[in-house]
Amino acid sequence: MKTFWPQRPVRVFVTGFLMGMADLVPGISGGTIALLGGIYGRLINAISACGWGTFKDLLGGRWQKASDAIDLGFLLVLFAGIGSALLGIAKLINWLLQTQSVMMWSLFLGLVLSAGVLLLRELQRQQMLSIAFVAGGFMVSALLAQLPVQAAWQEVSGWQYVAVMAAGAVAISAMILPGISGSFILLLVGVYPLIIAATASLQMPILAAFALGCLVGIMSFSRVVSWLLKHYAGATMSVLTGLMLGSTLKLWPWKYTITYRINSAGEQVPLLQENMLPWEYSAMTGIEHELAIAIIAVLLAAALIWRFGQIKLKDLQS
Repeated sequence: MKTFWPQRPVRVFVTGFLMGMADLVPGISGGTIALLGGIYGRLINAISACGWGTFKDLLGGRWQKASDAIDLGFLLVLFAGIGSALLGIAKLINWLLQTQSVMMWSLFLGLVLSAGVLLLRELQRQQMLSIAFVAGGFMVSALLAQLPVQAAWQEVSGWQYVAVMAAGAVAISAMILPGISGSFILLLVGVYPLIIAATASLQMPILAAFALGCLVGIMSFSRVVSWLLKHYAGATMSVLTGLMLGSTLKLWPWKYTITYRINSAGEQVPLLQENMLPWEYSAMTGIEHELAIAIIAVLLAAALIWRFGQIKLKDLQS
């Protein structure tokens, strides 16, 4: 019988908290944080273990067997951290992105870029690196970053609930992939403002459809990822590294907004944006580019990653 609570529970909680922070930002994935925290393989295995067999154990009163199968103590601590971030600092993150955008996006850029370099080095050291798969992942992520955001959904009826379920399934699947942001996927398809508004006003039919899609998506996709990691770890991690590096295009701090859209709260928010060099951004907008602050933020993120990042490729195959 394994120990219920994970070793170093504080680290697992903090990793979960950082994952929750990441999932609040369209463009950065909680899966990236899980990978850096050294818990990605354990998380995928725990989620993929949830299934009909576990449900039968619960119904049959075999609580310990079910708990061991899904690593329940680990998941409870991790999700407690994620929930704390989502409930506790969502407004703070939004405020910082509004008022200190260059610093925040530079911090995220440094984090993801450093993580990608760290992962490339580890893959090379383990002789698991495939440049072709890295390039493929990069191209997919870069393409997603350039896609225009669809018009926001204002309401849902009839068959559109199925579309909400599908969006939930795709988004939650993206959230467990390093390099693809689930919230960004929701933005692309125009569902993100709808889900935020439904959460604020407790529109249960919409939330139930979305939650059901998330449940189906994460339970099915986690099994696919788990199988790929066990049988094709090098190729899979090379693709994920490419996805991670490609997402840096979305995190570039200096963006010029070409067109806007009106969100569900009646606010004007960016629809299409173009990445620019810092001095071009200042010339176009008249706003200080804050390049020195951006460089400091990138270097700080890089230092944190190289000091505390734990990428354990062997654990991904267990």
